[in-house]
Amino acid sequence: MKSGRSARSVRTACALTAALTLAGTATATPASAATGPNLKVTATVQQGRWLQGDAIPVDLTVANIGDTTADHVSGSAGRESGAYFLISDGWGDLQSADGASFAPGESRTYHLHGSVYTLDEGDPVVDFSAYVDNEADYSDNATLATVPLLPKSTTDRVAGHLYGDRDRDGKPSPGEDIAGAEAHLIGTGMSQDLIVTTDAAGRFAFDGVPITPSAYVHFEKVPDGWVVPYLSSLRLDGSGEHTALEVQATRPLTDVLTETITLDKTSYAVGETGTATVTLRNTGDRPLTGLYAGCDPGGFGRELEIPHEQWGAFDPWHPAGVLAPGERLVLRVSGKVPERASYFGRTGLGCYIDGEQYGSGPYTFANARVPGKKADAKGQVWVDKNRNGRPDAGEGLSKTKVVLTSDGTRPVALTQTDANGFATFRQVDVGEYGFRALGSWATVGDGTVYVVASPYGYGDWSFQVTPR
Repeated sequence: MKSGRSARSVRTACALTAALTLAGTATATPASAATGPNLKVTATVQQGRWLQGDAIPVDLTVANIGDTTADHVSGSAGRESGAYFLISDGWGDLQSADGASFAPGESRTYHLHGSVYTLDEGDPVVDFSAYVDNEADYSDNATLATVPLLPKSTTDRVAGHLYGDRDRDGKPSPGEDIAGAEAHLIGTGMSQDLIVTTDAAGRFAFDGVPITPSAYVHFEKVPDGWVVPYLSSLRLDGSGEHTALEVQATRPLTDVLTETITLDKTSYAVGETGTATVTLRNTGDRPLTGLYAGCDPGGFGRELEIPHEQWGAFDPWHPAGVLAPGERLVLRVSGKVPERASYFGRTGLGCYIDGEQYGSGPYTFANARVPGKKADAKGQVWVDKNRNGRPDAGEGLSKTKVVLTSDGTRPVALTQTDANGFATFRQVDVGEYGFRALGSWATVGDGTVYVVASPYGYGDWSFQVTPR
């Protein structure tokens, strides 16, 4: 029994020794490794408060961990999920005609920039990859990276202080707060203005504003004629960066600067030279500097063609006009009447005087006739029976004589409205006229008709009237 047990033990020990020997032999013998180029791709997206349109940095690293040079390597990125991520630059030789070349062990990082058009579809998940022929191992040629956008539901706050800089020291002082002004905010993706009113301390605040890469604040209905410039674009990314805005209002240039314009004739022909006299006066107690004359802002190319050099120091291309306190300055400029003026029946000169450091300078216009062309003037006369501010069916003033007048009183054309209040003054000399419905009717608002020849016509006129 004893010897039998010993024999079995010897046989077991021999079998175990043989197994261990075989296992050791297998472990010590290496498998044959794959040879050739072997690309490995990693991508890192920079963290930030990213919005639509932002240039979002991505570092893309491509390494050749193989034992052979990788030639003609190309790179690409594709959308896996979420918003579409458009890469604008940074690919370098990965997207060149011949591609990139990586020696064994070589690694390079490409600094890409991408953006999204919308936050609606959530964070982009992007598949970054590199490709080469004869790749030894495709398992690490691509990587997924998530671009962390701000949630669309994120909101921000915009707040500040509006003041009128009476002492002109460039900062708010006691008593300079402007109350009762309308502050308006609108940004990319917003359909209408947000509106708040400044309080007694000139403070305003917009809460719960949707995030946007570009928002603008401006002011309307500002008391006492104060002029408030448009603010620079604000980036709203939920960080609360714009909660202490100091908005400076200034006095309009019209407080201290006056302007008049006269012409040497009351009527011109096309091609004739007209001369305008522009008189400026500084009624303030400080010099005005950097002034310029901006002319024909609304003349549609019909005003006198004044070469900009004639304005001298008031040249709009090189503004350097100066007016000392109390100074009166006369500028005389001349230019030809353009052919387009004949379609409007008038020419002249309209100029505003302004400067980069001022706001709301004076605007004045001098007018002269340019006779010649004729045109029809069509429109409708209506009574606002339902008081909704627009002409509706059944509101046309029918079978009523209407007249165009020159110089406020002299009739130049007469016609009658049809059953729906429509009327046409046929082949009237182009120009500017007054409108009147005969009988016991008064015109609501501006009663001016501009008769303009094609192709520059303003379209049909429309006048609301009420019983006298």
